[in-house]
Amino acid sequence: MPEPIDRSLAPLPVAPLKSSRAAGLAANDSRLKSVCNDMEALFINHMLSEMRKTVTKSGMIDGGRAEEVYTSLMDAELAKDLARRGALGLSKMVNDQLDGRGAALQGPVVPKK
Repeated sequence: MPEPIDRSLAPLPVAPLKSSRAAGLAANDSRLKSVCNDMEALFINHMLSEMRKTVTKSGMIDGGRAEEVYTSLMDAELAKDLARRGALGLSKMVNDQLDGRGAALQGPVVPKK
């Protein structure tokens, strides 16, 4: 007969972030950096496409669907290049936060009077 399900509200044990960092992610710094750069490129690409929507087209020269495809590909490559250069610094901030170094920078937020 199966054991009864324990429905108590006791918290599950949680390993601290630093020990998991030391155990699993120490060898993957370049992979983490690559993922953070990809995330920044995705953010920049979305930002560029939303900015492009605000520009009104005159209608005099219309490239149709081909122009849309070209500009989306151009935005994607521009976003990759800007992320690689660290234009916004977003990938560094995310990398530091996931790496554990960002936790030391955080402190209580005290409003200035």
